[in-house]
Order: sequence, then C-alpha cells, then structure tokens
Amino acid sequence: MADRQPLGDAGSLTGQFGLRYGEFSESDAAGHKSLLDSIGRDEDVAVSIEEAGEDQWTVAVSTWDWLGTLSILAGLISVYGLDITTVDVFTLAPVREAQMGAVRRGPTRRRLDPPPRPDGKVLDIFSVSAIEPGAVVDWDLFRADLNGLIGLLVQGSQDQAREEITDRYTVAVKDAGNVPGYLPPVSVQIDNDTSEDFTLLEIRSQDTPGFLFSFTNAMAVLNINVVGAAIRTVGSEVRDTFWLTDQAGHKIQSEERVQQLRVATSLIKQFTHLLPLCSNPTQALRQFQALVRQMLSSPRWAEEAKDLQSNAVLETLAELMGVSQFLWEDFLRMQHENLYPVVVNAPALDHAKSIQELTEECRPHEAVSALTDDRVRQLNRFKDREMFRIDLRHITGRIPFSSFSRELSDLAEVVVGEAAEVSRSVLQDSHGGPVLPDGRDCPWCICALGKFGGQELGFGSDVELVFVYEDEGATSHEPQFANSEYFADLVREFLRTISVRREGIFEIDLRLRPYSNDGPLATTIGGFQDYYSEEGKARNFERLALVKLRPIAGDPDLGERVSRCRDAFVYSGAELDIENILHLRGRQAAELVAPETTNAKYSPGGLVDVEYYVQARQIVVGKNDPAVRRTNTLEAIDQLVQGGHLSGTFGQTLGQTYGFLRRLIDALRAVRGHAKDLTIPALDAAEFTYLARRLDFDSAEGLQYAITSNMAHANSLWDEAILPG
Repeated sequence: MADRQPLGDAGSLTGQFGLRYGEFSESDAAGHKSLLDSIGRDEDVAVSIEEAGEDQWTVAVSTWDWLGTLSILAGLISVYGLDITTVDVFTLAPVREAQMGAVRRGPTRRRLDPPPRPDGKVLDIFSVSAIEPGAVVDWDLFRADLNGLIGLLVQGSQDQAREEITDRYTVAVKDAGNVPGYLPPVSVQIDNDTSEDFTLLEIRSQDTPGFLFSFTNAMAVLNINVVGAAIRTVGSEVRDTFWLTDQAGHKIQSEERVQQLRVATSLIKQFTHLLPLCSNPTQALRQFQALVRQMLSSPRWAEEAKDLQSNAVLETLAELMGVSQFLWEDFLRMQHENLYPVVVNAPALDHAKSIQELTEECRPHEAVSALTDDRVRQLNRFKDREMFRIDLRHITGRIPFSSFSRELSDLAEVVVGEAAEVSRSVLQDSHGGPVLPDGRDCPWCICALGKFGGQELGFGSDVELVFVYEDEGATSHEPQFANSEYFADLVREFLRTISVRREGIFEIDLRLRPYSNDGPLATTIGGFQDYYSEEGKARNFERLALVKLRPIAGDPDLGERVSRCRDAFVYSGAELDIENILHLRGRQAAELVAPETTNAKYSPGGLVDVEYYVQARQIVVGKNDPAVRRTNTLEAIDQLVQGGHLSGTFGQTLGQTYGFLRRLIDALRAVRGHAKDLTIPALDAAEFTYLARRLDFDSAEGLQYAITSNMAHANSLWDEAILPG
C-alpha cells in the first residue's frame, strides 16, 4: 500500500467533499475528521454512534474505499433491524502537495487504475431508526460484524462478504415480514449536464427496507462506482441522488450505456426486492447478475429487458434462480434462447399440456428439414424447453409435486415415442423393416419401468426402459439382418438420438432389461416370458421392479401381451422372499451410503424402504386382488387400503411418508444440482437452510424433525412380516 497523505483539517472537509457537506455543523466536522484520521492500516474501520431521538441514531463510518463497502454497510444496518432514512456518502482522496492549491469541489473521483487497493477514504453517514419500537441494538456486536466483513474486503474476498451479508439480510427482512407481494414502481432519471465529472442518477421509489443494499448490489452488477450519495426519505417515498463513474473514473455518457443503466437499475432494484422470497437468495442474486450481464451484451437487450420487467416474470426468475443451480447452468446459460420464450410467457406456464398437445408440438413442422440431424435437434430442443417449462411450473408453485411428476412423465412418453420413430426412419434405408418368418411386419414396443413406469418422474430421475419385439426373422432389405441385429441397432440409434446435458437428467437406463447389461439391448416376448418365470433367471428384486412396468410406445397389442406376461410372473402367488429384500437393503445402505452420512434414498428409512414395502404388499395380495396392480405408488397405497390390506390410518401415514421423501429428494436435486448425490446436509450447513426454505419449513430444526420422524417410520415398515390379507 502506498504511503498515506494528510487529509487536511476539519474546516477543509467542505472544500473537499463539496457544498453538500456544508449542512453539517463544525462539531460534526470535527467528529468526522477524527474518524477519517483514525484510519491508517488497511483493515481499519472507525464507527461513531450517536442517539438522535427515541429509537433513532446517527451512524458515521469511515474506512478505506474498498469496493463493496457501501453495500456491506447498508445490508448490515438492515440485519440489525434498522431502517435507513437518510444517507450521505463521501469519498475522500488523499491530498497531495500538488493539489493543495486547487481542491476539487463535489464528490472526489475514485481511483480505479492499479494499484488495486484504494488510496482514498470513505465517510458514510446514516440516519437510522429501529423498525420495532423499543428494540435494543447491540452496537458493540455491530462494530465487530462490520470489522469482520471489511476484513473480507481487505483480503479480496468480496464475493464471500457479499454472500454472507446477503444471506443475513434476507433472513432479517423475511423475519420482519416486510416483503410485500408486489413490485413498487421505480422512477429513474440520469443527468450528465449538472456535473463536469460525474453522472448523476436520481431515483424515486416507495420506501422499502434494504433499498440501499438492493441498489448498491445493482451497481456492482454493472461495474459502476458510487462515489457520492444523498438519500432522503420523504413520507413513504425515497428520493436518492448518486454520483457515479465507470470503472475508468469517467462519466457514463454513451446513449446505449445510459439506457442500459436506466433499465438495469430499475430491473435489478425490483428483482433484489424479491430476494427474501427465494430459497437461496445469494445464489439468486449471483445468477441474476450473470443474466443481466449476458442480457446487456445481446443485440436484443432492450427488447429482452422490456420483456422481463413484469411482476410475474421477475417473481418466476427469483424463485427459479434461488432454487436450482443445475437449471441455471443447463437452461439459462447454455440455452439462453430457451429462457425468454418460456419465462415471459405466463399463459404457457399456467397451462398443463396434454399428451396430444405435446405430440403435436413435438412432430416436425414445415420449417424443419426432413434430414435426421435436423429432426434430432428439434426433438431435443423441444425436450429441453418443455422440461424447463414444467420445472418452472413446479418451482413457482403453479402445480403440486404429484402434477409435476405426471407432466414430466407425459413429456418423457412423447419424447421416447418420437425418438423411436426417428431411429426407425434412420434404419429404413439401410435395413428396411423387421419381418417375421410368415411375412408379417414384426411388432415391437417400449415399456417404462421405475419412476417413469409409475408416472412419478422428478428432478433428475432416470428414464428406465425395456425394448421388446415379437420374434426372430430378418429385415426386408438386402443385405438382410436378423431381427435381433435390427433391434440392437434400433436401440443404439435411439440412445444417440436423445441428448443428455447432465448426468441423471433424462438419462436413459436399460439395466432393468432381462440379464441387465449382460443381455441383448432388446428381447423377444418369448425371451421376456422365459426370463420372468418361476423357472427363469429373474432375481427377487426384479420381481419388485416389474411391478412398475407400463407399455408406452410401439405396438399396443404387443404391449398388452407384455403386461400379461408381467402379471403372470409378478402376481403368481409364489412366496416372496422378504429376507432377500432385507438383505438387499442392508447391502444398499452399506455400499451406497458414505460413512457417517444419511442418504435420503438408500439409508435405513430412505425412499426405497417405502417403495419396496408397497411393491411387496402388491405382490403378496395382487393375485387375488387385481385392483392393487398399479404402477403408481400412491395409487397402489389407495387400492391396498380400499381392498382392506392396509388400515386407513396406516395407509394415510404411509402415503405421507412417501410424499415427504419424494419431495425431499426432489428438493435435494434442485438445490444441489446433482441427480446422484442424495446425501442430506448437516443441520448447521447453509445448504440445509436452503433446503428447508425450498420445502416451506419455518426453520432448519423443523425440517430436521420431519426427516428424522419420516425416516424412522419408513425404517419400521419391515418390523412386521408381510402376510396376505
């Protein structure tokens, strides 16, 4: 750090700060000079607190001009339950001998050229009042917190400091219940004529807690420096003037840059106003800042900014960006072209599309070339766009989890059917079609299993499939291929057709086919029947898995025959090996769960305990009660209750436990952005707090209790033997 120069006496402060400073008394100036003179080391922070009336104080702070200081101060004041009524911000550069005869009036320009550390000081003066009358403010703790946050700025950890204060700020505002459900109007005026050296930004808006914090974060997004400020509250309106420069210390003068400043100031001010509504406000703010930077670099930025300026759109973005890291990465950054058509179209977000509507939208239109590559691109764009739309419908609370699962499953069904058709057309020229020995076309079908089969897809669920065809034969074109080769090629082409942006997100899984990875990619119905029979090679857990089988594409008659083969095996009445299921659960808990952690799916009491228990119940009673043969877990529980196989109370608790664990896993994937990592974070981790907010719990402790009690109930399901009844 360069040597510090003297700052002049108290009487010279008005000359250095400008005429605005003249409203302060000589006594004030003496106190301010004392604060400024006490700043020597990089980490120094000087704070003066004076009572200004009942529940009112004047807070003066001086420190070096670290980037982000004003935002930190404004946020910390809100954290302590204080409302800011007036603010005066002054930046004071060191006075050097060459400057002593001609001191600049008005706010002093920040030095932004190297060295990166500031060589000027700031004096920020706040008039604050307690939001709750009679509140006791621990000013010693305030000073300690401020020192710690400024220390992070000194270390160059601006992002860490901002994240810490943003988290604390949003919790404080949310606890105070000061988040209205509407966006206040904002008037923004930009003046480049009054000052020779600075752009003046004047804002008029409704007085809301945390305004200054919101605005200074907005300026950080645009890399604009606030070198002076005068904030006044008149009634319910804040009237604010800011002196600004760009990063080079110059006025902001280009017409496009001025318009960007005006639009982005209003947009980010309103968006930040919504942050307390987010599950993860810090992430939402960071991602929205990235979006604004991306938006302002687009040739269509003015049009796109206009599209975003609505209450509904900004609330959607706040909820989306405050929930899901992987949605941001996959859709907002990698597929920017998909953002605006979906987010700004509120009617589309409010509408549930039927399978027929999805099918019509999925099919090639006239503008799409008949070439396979074009059809594949269109199919995957459709898949990604509709997944994003359905995800948004769920994240923004438009639909409950059950509807979300059903809509994702419907979309997957349409995409799988279209991908199979594209794959079949690819093989047509080289193979022709598969033919049976008697000359008939060989029927084939695709069946869904797992969550897909149960129409229970969620964030990051695999799409589990099995391909079945009628019988052996040969293709119609020369050179002929055996039907087994044809269908193996068809499955390979199918796997190439559907793109996967991230592991586990619409990932095709064929491991539940006969013989799993050691078996053919597609099987004849005869081979399917032989494998899934009393004399076949199917293992005990595969009998459970087959409960979820549901034909979704191809020949419906063949699909019905596959379902009958499934029923004959699964619901044969043969004894179910419960000990084997418990042994499997023990292995899963030992091999798939990291030591000293709890996995929402595989730990004792995890989701699979409920799923296996319900499937076991279905198998035991399903021979004599066909009504329980449902692929959907909640529907199966209802039928087990209606058939008298479970008591109403037990069935209700079982359904609630299943629903909670499904939502927990869904939230873990959305918050964490990883389809495979279902480890529950520690109670004291920030991630656990975000998880609690996402699941609408008032506290982390409330979520912890729900996890413990629900997993204890799921773990107890196996305490009693499963008997027919």
